[in-house]
Amino acid sequence: MNYDLAWEWHWKSIDVNLKVTTTAAEVFLAHRQSTNENEKGGQLFIDTSMSNGLWLSLATPPHMDDRAGPTWLELDSNRCKQEIIEYKEKGLILVGYWHTHAELRPNLSVQDLKSFQEFSCKNNESLPSPLAIIVGNSTKNESIRAWSLQKNDFLLATLVR
Repeated sequence: MNYDLAWEWHWKSIDVNLKVTTTAAEVFLAHRQSTNENEKGGQLFIDTSMSNGLWLSLATPPHMDDRAGPTWLELDSNRCKQEIIEYKEKGLILVGYWHTHAELRPNLSVQDLKSFQEFSCKNNESLPSPLAIIVGNSTKNESIRAWSLQKNDFLLATLVR
């Protein structure tokens, strides 16, 4: 499969690059959170069949069964299980999840740290180093930030292009 590149992130300390498809980027861009809105989010999947690097090929959109408030989000567990099964059959692997913040340049909140660590513990065998993406409400790509959880340490990626 061929993908169009939207941008790329780099984690210097672990020497990993992640290419983001335009398909995944469009989901992030379409669901920015305004100041008075509730958080939104979905799951993240990579395509391991690519020979030219690691590709974040899919970000699932928000779902009507998710529960959310202005500063919190609970993805519906049934939809998450279904998505994992559906996309695994298509050769994609769950690597984490994304959500929004009503701020220009998002950072991990205390709640985010707790949620992502719980997510990592629940999926430790299949997902030892989950990916966390937070979408801010600026229109610039720099307002979409990515972290990788490595041995209880959240590493922030640098936007390459």
